[in-house]
Amino acid sequence: MRLFLVRHGQTEANLHGVFCGLTDVALTPLGAEQAGNVAGWLAEVEFTHAVSSQLLRARHTADIVLAGHSINASADDQLNEMNFGEWEMRHHHDLQREDPNAWAAWVADWQQASPTGGESFPQFSARVESAVQSLFSIKDNEKNQLVVSHQGVLSLMLARLLAMPAAAMWHFHFEQGAYSVLEIHDGFVTLRAFNSRAVWQPVTRG
Repeated sequence: MRLFLVRHGQTEANLHGVFCGLTDVALTPLGAEQAGNVAGWLAEVEFTHAVSSQLLRARHTADIVLAGHSINASADDQLNEMNFGEWEMRHHHDLQREDPNAWAAWVADWQQASPTGGESFPQFSARVESAVQSLFSIKDNEKNQLVVSHQGVLSLMLARLLAMPAAAMWHFHFEQGAYSVLEIHDGFVTLRAFNSRAVWQPVTRG
């Protein structure tokens, strides 16, 4: 199976550098343009399945990417970004002052602490891991699957697909207006492209 991973396009929350998990924000005009660019680069891919998070920014990105294709993306709440609770749409500079204890706990041990009123990393990781195992269960090596989601989800998903620990997610920054490609064959995963901005050219097997 070939897996195409795409982060949603730019939003106002991205521009302002605030935490945005389950808050349903729209794409900016640039965000829609970024999705359109990805659509052009993947225009010749014959997608057999597509899925996005339930959130508007991901669903809109998926709709744009798939505009020239015969399938639509289904929505999966396992692919939603982390719920940041009371930290939603707030900047970390403000949190250091307004919620200092919770912020300090998060900085000290992000894998165990939780945003105030939000989702813990173990909870977040468990649902992303479930999505990863679902991908491994697909046996058809000829499938091309599109996944449109969020930075946190995609970076953790990639780390786990490559059998790396959760902390390795910080090595994978998914850029907006780009796509990444993995191939999964008989349980083995190969990263073929990361943050590509070129027309996809399948790898020819010798």
